[in-house]
Amino acid sequence: MQYNAVLDRLQNLINYTPSQAELCQITGIKQSTMSNRASRNSDFNSNEIVMLNNYYNINLFSNSKENIFEDCTDLPIKGNVSASMGYGMTIYDETQTGTYAISNKLAKDLGANLPQCDIIFAKGDSMEPTITGGDSLLVDKSKTEVYDGRIYCIRYEGELYAKRLQKIPPKKIKVVSDNQNKYDSWYVDFEQTPDFDFEIVGEVLWWGRVAR
Repeated sequence: MQYNAVLDRLQNLINYTPSQAELCQITGIKQSTMSNRASRNSDFNSNEIVMLNNYYNINLFSNSKENIFEDCTDLPIKGNVSASMGYGMTIYDETQTGTYAISNKLAKDLGANLPQCDIIFAKGDSMEPTITGGDSLLVDKSKTEVYDGRIYCIRYEGELYAKRLQKIPPKKIKVVSDNQNKYDSWYVDFEQTPDFDFEIVGEVLWWGRVAR
């Protein structure tokens, strides 16, 4: 349940809007994490919702017998990590800044290995119109084998990218941007430079954005 939705429901149920400090005290969330959550309007997880319900003696859902989190798994949000869709983004801080509840059915349909999944964010325009800057990316770090045409999160010489990959035998990978009018493809050749800094972090299985 997103931050703003929680505050709206609390206002309706207890007749005032709790401060961030009060929410931190109830849930045990750090002030910096709560501020980040507020700015991104990210989700409270199921345990935090229970804490709020118990503290205020309320039910944040209209049907007290319904728990929308029962069939969901909370994935860690790395809110300070961006995968560039342009010229690269150095990874500075991989601290978890929140959680995102994903449907277990959706995860099964995607073939996601949830314990190995993170949510990060896209930056730039090289994967438009498929992925837009600011989109959430679900990265499965257990999926590092390249299948032609799929989108992966890769690290190349200290920079993080979200790109389509294509195998070119015997030991070359083509890195492709969807926005080909603006960005050229480039190549990683393991025969020519076998020791450079390159890693497939994981496959991008899902991406989404807030309507705007």
